[in-house]
Amino acid sequence: PRLARALAAAAASGGGDGGGPGSALGLACHEAYGSAIALVVAARLDEAGRPRVDRIAAAVDAGRIINPAIARQQVEGGALFGLEVATGFPLTPATAPAVTVELLPSAEPPGGLSGLAVPPVAPAVANALFAATGRRSRSLPLASGAAA
Repeated sequence: PRLARALAAAAASGGGDGGGPGSALGLACHEAYGSAIALVVAARLDEAGRPRVDRIAAAVDAGRIINPAIARQQVEGGALFGLEVATGFPLTPATAPAVTVELLPSAEPPGGLSGLAVPPVAPAVANALFAATGRRSRSLPLASGAAA
């Protein structure tokens, strides 16, 4: 139920449209450390055929949050690190996407956040690129197979 709630919240806040052809949106989720996260990303191929992510929306159920500011920073940092790994390109202030984090209210015990956002980034970006181009990338970094 916690993961389903995170998926619904991410889809709503990220403008999820079901990932139809040409949507350029991708969705992925992950559970670890007693927490659940779902991401919606808006991705495209730039003029050189490299994957670019314009926006990441995350919804997280990490139980009772002790410090919301630090919780958001953990998720933002993990998502950006995951994006660098997924695409094979370093991020700069000019190329980093907007990242929004919704912390879902929960009465569950506090869960972990360190690294929680890293695993779902690559599948979310791959799903967005598939929706945008109709071509499925099956290896990382996504840049190596983006134009294949």
